[in-house]
Amino acid sequence: MEMDVYDELLAAALFIIFSTFILWLFRKLLAVRKRKTINDTSSKSGHYWSPIDCSEQHNYCSGCKEHIVSGYECDNCLLKVDNINCLRSISTKIQCKVNQSQCRRETFDHHWIIGNIGPDLFCEVCEELCGGGVGLQDFRCSWCWRVVHTRCKPKFTHRCDFGRLQRTIIPPYCVVTRKPGNRNQRMAVIDKVEIPTDTDKWRPIMVIVNPKSGSGAGKQLLRNFRAHLHPAQVVDVLKSNIAASLRWIDEHPEVDVRILIAGGDGTICSTLDQIDTLSRRIPVAVLPLGTGNDLSRWLKWGKKCGGDVDVIKLMEDIQDAEVTHVDRWTIDAESQKKLGVRLQSNKTLSMTNYVSIGVDACVTLGMQNTRESIPRAMSSRFLNKFLFFTFGTKDVFERVCKGLNERIDLYLDDVHINLPDIEGLIFLNIPYWGAGVKPWSTYNGSHRQDCDDETIEVFAVTSSFHIAQMQIGLASPLCIGQAKHAKLVLKGNHSFPMQSDGEAWVQSAGTVLISHKCKTAMLRKVEKRNTGCGMFF
Repeated sequence: MEMDVYDELLAAALFIIFSTFILWLFRKLLAVRKRKTINDTSSKSGHYWSPIDCSEQHNYCSGCKEHIVSGYECDNCLLKVDNINCLRSISTKIQCKVNQSQCRRETFDHHWIIGNIGPDLFCEVCEELCGGGVGLQDFRCSWCWRVVHTRCKPKFTHRCDFGRLQRTIIPPYCVVTRKPGNRNQRMAVIDKVEIPTDTDKWRPIMVIVNPKSGSGAGKQLLRNFRAHLHPAQVVDVLKSNIAASLRWIDEHPEVDVRILIAGGDGTICSTLDQIDTLSRRIPVAVLPLGTGNDLSRWLKWGKKCGGDVDVIKLMEDIQDAEVTHVDRWTIDAESQKKLGVRLQSNKTLSMTNYVSIGVDACVTLGMQNTRESIPRAMSSRFLNKFLFFTFGTKDVFERVCKGLNERIDLYLDDVHINLPDIEGLIFLNIPYWGAGVKPWSTYNGSHRQDCDDETIEVFAVTSSFHIAQMQIGLASPLCIGQAKHAKLVLKGNHSFPMQSDGEAWVQSAGTVLISHKCKTAMLRKVEKRNTGCGMFF
């Protein structure tokens, strides 16, 4: 009888959990459908609404003027409302900043949004603090981001020059957008561009963002970029086709353009593949939203980034960045045949950072498989690092890649290399590896490493414990050599964990060829030195 009570309690608990999950899923689907509906009804005004939670902020509805607890915000102009009725009403009264029917070169005025001014912003007229207080007061231009007091607004110039973003923004009167016929392409893309005659050294920046990257930071970044730039300059990789979004660059060779990719290593690699298909080399900057972020470390864009980045400062840094070239490599993995049947489909992919086989790929594969089984809402950078630590510690005891040197043959420039006792082999293209380790720095004196010399560096590790020692500076890798091309022969009936730029897979016995693909133009951030009194603070 006692067991029956426990069984009933367990069944009741499971029923509650299951019902809660179904209710949560239903609300999510309902919110997605509602958002699509309200954006379809607001398409004429140009607004693109997203749900927001303002319970801890002092924001007010632009329609009924009431305090907002939860409501909607336009991604493009940051207009805020607290319910559907206000949303539909305000959409007929206030046009979004991207509404092209309202944009004329000769009379391009500020697009003023009243109220909800951010903190620490000063009036352009009287230079006193704006915002604060209760209710909607003071104005902000959604193009140049200047703010003015309500009483000072008549004294301020009517014409908008886009402020500090003048060189970066594509003016709405200089661009024609279109909706592609592809069902998967939900957002408008640039069709035609005209160079503005009233801007010196104009160089627009296209931004490509993966909103799933960075534990939610990607989604916040996407909205932040749309609010500062022309929304057609901002590409959501989940809702837009990258090739279609960048096609205008080939059709307008007279426009000098730069590209920013915000995402993890996988997003950066796949986007670079699309950029490499363009007829000219477009310089690319990267914003780190992944776990390792080794490419962004080398290019000096930092080791991680949040969604609240200062977009105006970032755009200025990209404009001032210097162009450098980076080799990219092609990885051809061909599986062997048994009884005329191939054990595994052949795999061809591109590599920018590094490709490896053995223990570090085994740790990445374990982390990747575990992360894919965890709900997206629970994903985070901290969790990724914890998983790396967990699987790395596990391999210290299991050593599943022990004796790797006996199961593979390595050829560098067609010369067979005798390998020592190792558990991992890494082909390195950039100075950084493993979230900030510089493995080739020990050998840079005798074997110089350059990222554009069409030469790849090869080193080995003896265990996951060896990797941990390298990450804290207590050990150096085993230098194997440098090569213009490399070949790996995977022998026997074994399966080999491999990874390229953070994306891991299991490779069956066969042959892996590493050859040079192309050179890609990248942007390295220029460190600005303080001068005068500022250098002492």
